[in-house]
Amino acid sequence: MSQEKVEKYKREKANREKIMRRERWIRRLEYGGSAVVLLALVVWFSFAVYKNVESGSAVSTTTTEMDVTAVQDYLNNLSMEN
Repeated sequence: MSQEKVEKYKREKANREKIMRRERWIRRLEYGGSAVVLLALVVWFSFAVYKNVESGSAVSTTTTEMDVTAVQDYLNNLSMEN
């Protein structure tokens, strides 16, 4: 190794704890930022779904009525024949 490399290695070794502490702090900030962004997306998605469901329930419900007297008459005729 050249003397320059040796000196650089010694400086890095002396500051290794400080460098590792800084890297841990940066990693925690990255994880925290990612968690905040993920939480914001989940909240936004949930709010959007809630708003769509609420606006959909405001639409009037259509009620359909069906006359089943012909079916009842047919079933009654079948039961009378037996």
